Amino acid sequence: MNTVILIPAYKPEESFVEFSRRLREEGHTVVAVDDGGGELFAGVFERVEALGVTVLHHEVNRGKGQALKTGIEYVYEQMPDTDFIVTADCDGQHRIEDIERVIEAGEKEPGVFVIGGRFRDRSVKVPLKSRIGNGFTRIIFRLATGTKIYDTQTGLRGLPKKLFPELIKVKGERYEYEMNMLLMLHVWEQDFVEIPIETVYINNNSGTHYNAFKDSVRILREILKFTAASMLSFLIDYVAFILLSTFVFKDGGVNIATLAGLDSGWVAEILMTFSLAYMCARLISGTFNYLVNRKLVFKKGSGSSALKYLVLAVVLMLAGSFATGGLLRLGWNKFLVKILVDGGLFAVSYFLQREWVFKKTKNAKSD
Repeated sequence: MNTVILIPAYKPEESFVEFSRRLREEGHTVVAVDDGGGELFAGVFERVEALGVTVLHHEVNRGKGQALKTGIEYVYEQMPDTDFIVTADCDGQHRIEDIERVIEAGEKEPGVFVIGGRFRDRSVKVPLKSRIGNGFTRIIFRLATGTKIYDTQTGLRGLPKKLFPELIKVKGERYEYEMNMLLMLHVWEQDFVEIPIETVYINNNSGTHYNAFKDSVRILREILKFTAASMLSFLIDYVAFILLSTFVFKDGGVNIATLAGLDSGWVAEILMTFSLAYMCARLISGTFNYLVNRKLVFKKGSGSSALKYLVLAVVLMLAGSFATGGLLRLGWNKFLVKILVDGGLFAVSYFLQREWVFKKTKNAKSD
């Protein structure tokens, strides 16, 4: 398998030269991207280039994501025999042995996306901001996608050739690009494997250019964008319910029992508990939610998914309508009732859509 080691580098330290030398001595083909470090770091790249490393240059700093895309595009267009790209950081966090383990994993399962996961060795002292940052994004990522990845922020990854064209088009110029790459795995129906690697921090990770606040906000923003359809559907549902219950049905006035011509009996009692405003709002927002999720979020839809979604929508609509109508009859505030009832149903709905309605077949593995 023809493999290229791709290293984005912004203002690298002298250790980058030694790292490159060792890679070349092991016979690896290396492409580095100078991400606009300026004249002060030109000498470092000249020495790396003298070792046989191909160096690409950005005139100004464009961010790690753009540096990775520049490198992937170069390999894709200029090195067409390449089967696999391994991305690694220039700051010494990734050992040669772990890079080769990623390559071995790619050779073992051709076409798989390989993730080198850190933080599993509790004996290693991990900087607090790194542990908190990755723990937070891991949880949010899992909730948003249903995909279990332990280290969502690792820079050591193995990229199969079939994804090169897609990776060039993934949005993001800085650290959010690496998160977007993972978010797209389920859209591409891409198999992946996460292998444990050694956690290495030099001088408590003081050489990193990762901004704990700004870059975390960028990463979180991308995950939230990924779930925007569900959040927008929730907003449409809420507004429609308030308008319908205020100006049309005026909950407690026109209800399902009245429309059915019933004014007594156990059937009427049950029907009177349902909120007609809630059901109509659900029909409006549910239609929007299905169309957007099918086309943009889960990017999968068929007659089967439509039937599953209909079943899910009806069950949730009846459950929500019953709970809402019951609480309204007890005198609860309708603004509060809607938030309480749908807060829980929102999570249930998204999970069932992801795991049942729009479920994709994907082999997610972890060594």
